[in-house]
Amino acid sequence: MNQMHRGMLVAAMTAAFAMGCGGGGETPDGGGTGGCTSDSQCSTGKGCHPVLKECVETCTGNEDCPASAKTCAVVASSSSRFCTCESDLLCNGGLTGNLVCNDATKQCTAKCTSTSCPSGFSCNATSGNCVASASDAGTDAGTDIVCNSTNTQPDVCGHTNACTAANICEPVVDGTCSNIASATRAPFTSASTGPVIFNVIDEATNDDAFCTAPAVAFTATIYAYAAQGSMFGDTGAGLPAGKYFRVNGTSESIQGKFRPSGYTKLDNGAMMSLKVTLCSDQAASTLQAGFGFDNGNGYCITINR
Repeated sequence: MNQMHRGMLVAAMTAAFAMGCGGGGETPDGGGTGGCTSDSQCSTGKGCHPVLKECVETCTGNEDCPASAKTCAVVASSSSRFCTCESDLLCNGGLTGNLVCNDATKQCTAKCTSTSCPSGFSCNATSGNCVASASDAGTDAGTDIVCNSTNTQPDVCGHTNACTAANICEPVVDGTCSNIASATRAPFTSASTGPVIFNVIDEATNDDAFCTAPAVAFTATIYAYAAQGSMFGDTGAGLPAGKYFRVNGTSESIQGKFRPSGYTKLDNGAMMSLKVTLCSDQAASTLQAGFGFDNGNGYCITINR
């Protein structure tokens, strides 16, 4: 495809989404001037989008969705399923363009302005994306952003945030253990764009066969969502620069600390899980560890034997 045709394709996609193609800005079917509040207000084949408060076409499976928004999923507290996007790249047909995968709505839209984001979100002028306002743990009498913790993270919460088990968006913060606090690394802020680790689980069974005696194994599984505008690859060999941080803040690459089978690409690369095993020469029952990716957060965990 030549450059002229590429430009025409991106321009056409931008215009389509600006006019509401794909459910991003359709005129509500019901609910009056304030938009819809339930699926019953929408016509057949549409559901009330919980963030847009507009009636949007629903889906039953990924096969119903276009390549730009190819995942059919529940959004926040919706009872219906909608075609959701995964990356800016896919929104632009694999090219560099002016569309973003909107963190607020999970739909491909034009870059945001100071007034275009839905309630509870603000426009990040650098990325052009709507990002969730920081949660205040309920002090605003119930305006915390509701999300679905079973969805692809960060769901509607925006990059550098995560949906908690209570289905409320919360900012992800850097770990405070010495592993992270003493490390030489870029600070993690709401403007960071790297992969975000939102959970690490201490595995009940340690992979002792991974280590050479007398070293003992400490095994944990890392869960992370991809860097902004990017996706995780098919194998762990292609992971972004991930690190294991020791107690004194020194670090080493996470490569070589997991079996090939320990890496799993989730939700078409929007997330991943990685079972890592750290081999320690210390005869201890616990190991304090820190993990992180470049331009992402640091995560602390105590792994047990």
